[in-house]
Amino acid sequence: FHPTEQRPLVLFDGSCTLCNNFVQFLLKYDTAGNLRFAALQSKVGELLLRRMSEEVRKEVLQEDIVDDDTKEQDGESSGEKYKSLVLCTPDSTYIQSSAVIKILGALSTSSAKRIKLLQYMGLAGYVLPTRIRDKIYKFVSKRRKSWFGSADECMLYDERFDDRFVDDGVLTGVFRNPFADPNAAPTADNNAAEVVNLFEGETPPQRGDKVQIIWPQCSNLDPSVTYDEEFPNGLCLVGATGEITTIDLPMRVVMRVDRQSIGLEKDSMGEDTMIAWVKPSEVALIDGTMQD
Repeated sequence: FHPTEQRPLVLFDGSCTLCNNFVQFLLKYDTAGNLRFAALQSKVGELLLRRMSEEVRKEVLQEDIVDDDTKEQDGESSGEKYKSLVLCTPDSTYIQSSAVIKILGALSTSSAKRIKLLQYMGLAGYVLPTRIRDKIYKFVSKRRKSWFGSADECMLYDERFDDRFVDDGVLTGVFRNPFADPNAAPTADNNAAEVVNLFEGETPPQRGDKVQIIWPQCSNLDPSVTYDEEFPNGLCLVGATGEITTIDLPMRVVMRVDRQSIGLEKDSMGEDTMIAWVKPSEVALIDGTMQD
């Protein structure tokens, strides 16, 4: 989220047939494009899960997973990883039945009459205590794959794919062609940063090189966050571009980050850049800027 992009983001289980059908339904009737989407399995989903409070994350993510062959006494699989749909807004996170109600409420006002009926039913759902609504949600969620099946890959495409789905490329610098084979390895987009560890090559980067901050696909570490007086609670730097000012290996690379690249306006002093440091593995070269 940034000042020019405030639309809610729906996180869903990409391997769940019921979830995929629900998202396809939303794509059809959200004609105004009020919602964006990303799979919980994606790098975007992983990042947002990391940012949730522990209490909320436990309601979404099953961390202690038993083998798929193990069954609970009631017959449902105990190996399910994702337990809830999630709706993320700039200020709040909604899960379970509250997420469904908020999502239906966000559909275009010009939607079909039957969609308006669903929206009214969702509003009526607020009359029920959250505990009861969520109990019904959990009952269906635990059995959704045994009732509706599962999928190896999320195959949800839309004419406005770039506008409706948040691609992992915004974090990793590697974008997928939405109409390519979903099982194929991702390839670097011509306009994206080249995803390499610049400090392992024969020609290391120099001060002044233009680079992008990424979150490598194979990384198990949290992405770089900057803390200062302007952002005491932290600001995620993934996706930002800027110039290298200091190289302090092996621990960090100091950059002058372009504020506009992460949706920020000039600061109170009129500066359009900010100083921040990142891990060397998160620095990716922007094509054509490496010095000889």
